[in-house]
Amino acid sequence: MAKWGDRDARRRDILDAGRALLIEHGFGALQMRDVAKGAGISPGTVYTYFATKEALYAALYAQRLHEFADAIEPVCAVADDAENLYVAVATEYLEVYRVYGRELNVWSVLAGEVDLDPEVGGVLAAAAGRVLAVTRQAVVRLSGHDTPEDEFGPALVLLWSSINGLADHFTSVRQYLHAYGWEELVRFAARTLAVGLAGVAAERVVEEKR
Repeated sequence: MAKWGDRDARRRDILDAGRALLIEHGFGALQMRDVAKGAGISPGTVYTYFATKEALYAALYAQRLHEFADAIEPVCAVADDAENLYVAVATEYLEVYRVYGRELNVWSVLAGEVDLDPEVGGVLAAAAGRVLAVTRQAVVRLSGHDTPEDEFGPALVLLWSSINGLADHFTSVRQYLHAYGWEELVRFAARTLAVGLAGVAAERVVEEKR
């Protein structure tokens, strides 16, 4: 519990209490009164840090995205093939999406489609931008630094579209419509994507030799 006057520590207490509610009960349980109780402070104090429930949620989401980026950055730096990169990133992202992704599409924040306070939206957009930058560097490295933007750009979009789709699928009742588990389907998706990208690269080489 934060000491009186320790603003940074109290903010951490609020975030810790909010995260616990999200993980245990979901977005609907993120009520300022309950957050205050978990942090050991008054509800009014919570509002001096976060003006709305949405602002608190965005701060929690941004914090989690930075943790996600920290986790995948070493993998992205050394992954030696697209299949293993995809599996590692998607598997790490699944738990992020389970708690946060179903309530707010962070990519919509980046596109400016979600109406958030500029300061709040900026923090979340910066965290999402970091995730994109980390994965983009890995895609560029695996594609070859001389690969044109019109190849690895779509590859990055496809990577995140499919990862989001798989995460959404496996955090909903749709996962019970078949007998395939996460590991099986994520590996299949990774292998299919890797083969497709290799084919695109091979076609480019053939075209360049003509």
